[in-house]
Amino acid sequence: MNYRDIIIVDFETGSRNPHKTQPTQVAAVAIHGRKLTVQSGGYFNSEIRPILNDEKAIAEGLDPIEDEALAITRKERKTLAKAPLPKTVWGKFTNFVNKYNWKKTPYYAPVMAGYNIHGFDMHIVERMCAQYGPIDKKRGEQILFNRIHKIDLMETVWLWFENNADVKSISMDSMRDLLGVPKDNAHDALQDVKDTANLLIAFMKLYRKMAPKIKFEKAFADGRIHL
Repeated sequence: MNYRDIIIVDFETGSRNPHKTQPTQVAAVAIHGRKLTVQSGGYFNSEIRPILNDEKAIAEGLDPIEDEALAITRKERKTLAKAPLPKTVWGKFTNFVNKYNWKKTPYYAPVMAGYNIHGFDMHIVERMCAQYGPIDKKRGEQILFNRIHKIDLMETVWLWFENNADVKSISMDSMRDLLGVPKDNAHDALQDVKDTANLLIAFMKLYRKMAPKIKFEKAFADGRIHL
């Protein structure tokens, strides 16, 4: 049974490559692991100042900020130029996450969740931890979030809809359309974590309702195996 809190995380960025992109915003919401409600003080949101000079960004091994990305996230260069530096934001963000690590160890750290975090956001977390901490120096791994458990809601959605011919895409915007979630403020990190949290809580409540009715113990004992 899970007693760890769940923190839904989303980054807005200036390009698409998670290994080189510059984050322009990070937001998170902390969910109580048993109650599935927002924890006290459970929201975090901050813009992040990127390197706006293309040559300097490239010299640092980072992607330049792309106008197309700014258009999607509705951010302006002049506003980002006044945002806090990455190190400052990351320090505040790690303090936020650590509030919900009730045993102060990597194995009881909050479970990171989000939409396409395995393909995108987790890579940014690992980069930021490598640069600013916290990191296990022997293993070279981040120790901000739980070492074992992560929840990528896009993979959950795929399992539910992979056999549904009417669902052509499992992007978050497609899920908003399917489920009737407004898209007015989509691609703002804070709105995205709220929408993802609502979807995750709905699925978890569904699982908790269905799981007791399914017999898992010795399910293959009668020889009905698939391979």
